[in-house]
This record gives sequence, C-alpha cells and structure tokens, in this order.
Amino acid sequence: MPRTVAPGGYRRGVTRAARIALAVYLLAGASITLGPKPGRLFASGIRAFDGALSPQAIEALANVALFVPIGFLLCLSFPAVPRWLMWGLCVAASAAVELYQYVLPGRDATFRDLVTNGLGAALGVGLSWTLDRVLPRRS
Repeated sequence: MPRTVAPGGYRRGVTRAARIALAVYLLAGASITLGPKPGRLFASGIRAFDGALSPQAIEALANVALFVPIGFLLCLSFPAVPRWLMWGLCVAASAAVELYQYVLPGRDATFRDLVTNGLGAALGVGLSWTLDRVLPRRS
C-alpha cells in the first residue's frame, strides 16, 4: 500500500509525531511561562553562564530558544498552512503570554520578550522551510 503524503510533502507519520511533540512542548512551555516565577531551569541557566553573559542576554537567548521548536513543530504539524501565518500565530501567542505575565505577580512583560520570541519563531519556521528544501519529498 502506498504511503500517504500530507500537503507539504511530509508523510502523515511525521505530521502526527510533530503534533504530539508540539503538544508536549507547549505544555512544558506553559509551565515555564505562565507560572509566577521562571523556575529553577532559568536560575540554573543563569548560574551556568555566570560572568560570561548578563542575565538580560541569557533571558533573551532563552526566549529565542523557547520559540524555535514552536515555529518548527507548528510548520511540520500543519504543512498546508502558510509559514508566514504560523509565524504570526507564534507572535500572537507570545503577545498573549506577555499580556498574561503583565498581570501576574512576580513576572515582567516586556516588548523585548515579544521581539525575541518572534525571532525564535522565525528561526523555527525558517528551519522547517530549509528542511522542506533539503529533504527529498516522498510520493
């Protein structure tokens, strides 16, 4: 029996696996971003780079790193949806998180976070585009 290919050239198994990974990653990301404090993970990251980078630089890099997988996995999960729309969805989700953090005690909402999250999402979307160009399509 021939393998079914989803729009965008991915096999359905890849799309299904990406959706599962996205759901797990979003749950983990929600626990980091929607809680009252960034948590031990961020604190350990600051200690690991103590002296080499400022806390602001570490936070910016963490925001970029947080959204790279989201942009990437969204594009793999829904290959028929235009990538620019997936990036816009990531930016809108980031804006919603920042608005929530604005009213959450102990958290700070900044425009810089929105920009770095958007950059991370753009890198993830770009990675999916690159993957789509590099890997041969199956039919």
